Amino acid sequence: MIKITLPDGQVRELAEPQTIQAIATSIAPSLEKAALGGVFANKVCHLDYLITTDGKLEIITDKSPLALSMINYTAGLITAKAITNLYPTVRIAQIAYQDDTFFVDIDVEPHLKETDISAIEAEITKLINNNITINSVCGSGTDAKKWYQNNEYFLATMSDQAVAEQCAYFVAEQLYLPNNYPVVPPKNIKVFKLWALAGAYWKDDAKNKMLQRITGGAHFSRELFEQLMLTYQERKERDHRKIGKDLEIFTFDQLVGPGLPIWLPNGMALKKVLQEYIREKEWEYDFIEVDTPVIGTSEMYKISGHWDHYQENMFAPMAQDNEISVLRPMACPHHIAVYNYKQRSYRYLPLRIAEHAILHRYETSGSLTGLERVRMMQLTDSHIFLRHDQLKEEFKRCFKLISEVLTTLNISVDYYSLSLRDPANKEKYYDDDQMWNHAEQMLQEALYDLKIPYVRMVGEAAFYGPKLDVQIKTALNHEITVSTLQFDFLLPQKFKLSYIDSNGEKAMPVMLHRGLIGTYERFIAILLEQSKGVLPFWLAPKQIVLMPVNNQHHLAYAEELHQQFKKLKLRTSIDDRDERLSYKIREAQVAKIPYQIVIGDQERDQKLITYRIYGQEEQTTVSFDKFIVLINDQLINKK
Repeated sequence: MIKITLPDGQVRELAEPQTIQAIATSIAPSLEKAALGGVFANKVCHLDYLITTDGKLEIITDKSPLALSMINYTAGLITAKAITNLYPTVRIAQIAYQDDTFFVDIDVEPHLKETDISAIEAEITKLINNNITINSVCGSGTDAKKWYQNNEYFLATMSDQAVAEQCAYFVAEQLYLPNNYPVVPPKNIKVFKLWALAGAYWKDDAKNKMLQRITGGAHFSRELFEQLMLTYQERKERDHRKIGKDLEIFTFDQLVGPGLPIWLPNGMALKKVLQEYIREKEWEYDFIEVDTPVIGTSEMYKISGHWDHYQENMFAPMAQDNEISVLRPMACPHHIAVYNYKQRSYRYLPLRIAEHAILHRYETSGSLTGLERVRMMQLTDSHIFLRHDQLKEEFKRCFKLISEVLTTLNISVDYYSLSLRDPANKEKYYDDDQMWNHAEQMLQEALYDLKIPYVRMVGEAAFYGPKLDVQIKTALNHEITVSTLQFDFLLPQKFKLSYIDSNGEKAMPVMLHRGLIGTYERFIAILLEQSKGVLPFWLAPKQIVLMPVNNQHHLAYAEELHQQFKKLKLRTSIDDRDERLSYKIREAQVAKIPYQIVIGDQERDQKLITYRIYGQEEQTTVSFDKFIVLINDQLINKK
């Protein structure tokens, strides 16, 4: 007897193996019609998947969260088929979905143009209307390999079995795909759209050939799809790359090097204000700041373990005069050197070492994404050296600091991730069960005391310890880590760290790694996206713009105000272009400058200030002193 547990807890007993479709039919006729697939034993399966063992089963319908991914994968397959119908010489390199979208990577000469998209959409419509047959197939992969016989992208890296397991392929008017790729009947696609044609390297590696990527989306409901399109447009508007360009925050130059951000004046102003605020908070929480080199010896990273576990993310070593050095990917060993330069006493622990550390990590060219993923970054880094009995309280203290900073900066957190080791993976993680069990227990106890809801992520810990990550989703729907707290019992052991305990004997400290807001690059990307570039007065790169109505009559007073604001350390500029006032105001709105001050006869003669706040149309006239009180309140209270 096979026992199947349904989401409501009901248990159904099967006398013999049955498909998911048959089980759906036995539950209800309406479910038979609505069923698209199932999740059995945490695996997404086709309706014809045969269940032979006990387990939990969820029937997927168009109301299920997974259904959107399935319909988008199906639409991606049909798009690939439409392209091959229209362009017989095309080679399909990849078909994939990303939650509510799909993309197809192709190689074709001549390259497709934006004007070709409408023809592809028409062909997709025809295939859907004809309810194109989609077959599941498993086996040696001979047919798939035959179809891909001229496709070096797949065949250079995949065995016959890998082709069978991963590659969809096309014969005549039918699609063939592996059993482990669930799809929906094409008739379920009520609406779809292709909306982007861009370049993409095979395997996201610039060493490989540049392909073309067609992106689109599909849905069961036209109404819900239109809502999705609004969401997609919102994502585009929130993309930090667009905002960063519009507000002149940062740029990249291929001659300088890919993934190496250049902070423009506005970006540097923003970054500097953030740094000043972070330094104030670190001082408040008793951190001491240091400055350590951006390179280190290979020997140091061999001791730390990064050489064995992290080398693929490090730049190539530099050898000179029998010395081998590397650009540092993290500052942990450098801060250990700060701790270790003299003998420490238990009385002076915790020792909280902080640095705005410049790091270099190698990322493939295809994975570089604006400020979100770069090769040079500056991390709000800290390493705290403490006694075992101080672990939980110090963790809570650091979490309080992180929470205060993210709240002040108005950052919305998606969730907290508790990254634990996979005990079975002895290669990825340092092999010391006692150390790991102790570290993970202490971290979970601290989270319990703080009543922090978290998601357990087994296998996501660093090689030297478990960690808590603050996770945020970007406008591109990427999930990234902002803040991190991580216990480390390993590096103190590797570097033979010690302190003199209350008995006058040597004892080994514990390290707590703390990333406050992560890197400035990634954090500013998130800040721009969540604020849409509308930054509060205290953070805005340009806080005030002065706009004389007539340069001949009002420019002198504008310059007088500019000097007064400058003495108060306010970031101010004068728009003295020979343009209409309405044009200047519109430009200031586009630049998202918090205060726009209009200077005419009244303001000049009575020494007044007439200002307009970003996003508002009304103007307010006050004395200079009242205006200073207004903006000082915003500076002091971080508004």
